[in-house]
Amino acid sequence: MVVRFGLRPVIVTGILISGLGMILASFAKTVWQLYLTQGFMYGIGAGMALFTSVAVPVQWFDKRRGLATGITVAGSGTGGAVLAPLNRYLITKLGYQWALRIMGIMAITVVCSVLFCIRPRIPAGRKGGSLINIGMFKNTGFSIMYLNGFLVTSGYLIPIFLLPKFVVDLGLDPSVGATLVSIFSGINAVSRIGLGLAADYFGALNIMILSTMFCGVSCLVFWLNTKGFTLAVIFVVFYGINAGGFNSLFPVVAAQIIGVEALAASVGLLYSGSLFGNVLGTPAASAIIASAGGSYTGAIIFAGVMPIVAAGLLLPIRFKDERRIFVKM
Repeated sequence: MVVRFGLRPVIVTGILISGLGMILASFAKTVWQLYLTQGFMYGIGAGMALFTSVAVPVQWFDKRRGLATGITVAGSGTGGAVLAPLNRYLITKLGYQWALRIMGIMAITVVCSVLFCIRPRIPAGRKGGSLINIGMFKNTGFSIMYLNGFLVTSGYLIPIFLLPKFVVDLGLDPSVGATLVSIFSGINAVSRIGLGLAADYFGALNIMILSTMFCGVSCLVFWLNTKGFTLAVIFVVFYGINAGGFNSLFPVVAAQIIGVEALAASVGLLYSGSLFGNVLGTPAASAIIASAGGSYTGAIIFAGVMPIVAAGLLLPIRFKDERRIFVKM
């Protein structure tokens, strides 16, 4: 869609769909209507807007590409920290229906006004042709990045969704889970910028491989052995620092491997792998827990192995043309 219509039309369409999804959800009377509006419409629209927006700084920046992209994606974490309390306030004062309507209207008006500041460097291609270029999978680099995104996101959200119940099962207060998630969100937002800056000095591919690998290591070393509050905090801090690397560096590394123009033309297709990972990963972990009689061991191992395998996929690309380790790549 980006190739045919350009970045702005795709982002606008995504914002309209997601905003309308929230507004229509406020009128829902049944569960299937909520699935259709706040689930499907909002999810599709937000994905169109967010993933397309990520491709913009990659086009304009070269020397500071990591930092620029890190600042861009940090906005989603900052927005969550700001909008969550606002949403709770609106629900308390006006009810959830008006909260959804106000948030939907805000999404449409505020984001669409910001679009005047977004100017793509690569123009839209010629009209006609397929909206989805499946031929991109013939590109080995593209296929590796697609699979990398799927594997990372398959494990990425598992700690965030499972930690609240995990700490309760340990015998801790339910508020501890909310505190841990808040700690993760704050650290993750900062780490997106920090790792983006580090990538500009040490190489995006190097930093992404290390941060992705350490996400898995933190699950297997810290989370797997967590028996109380202290180690849970250590895990959340270590995981939060490294988890920001994927969000800020995935588009940078993709541009480095397949080229900026190819990324701009296929950003939606590339990120669909991450979409599938996000959708399937946490339910798979929950199924593992259920099949193990409530034990978290298998799910934690799953969450740890996925990013480690994803990091391993990038090693052949990293050492293809440069065998030295301490070199910016």
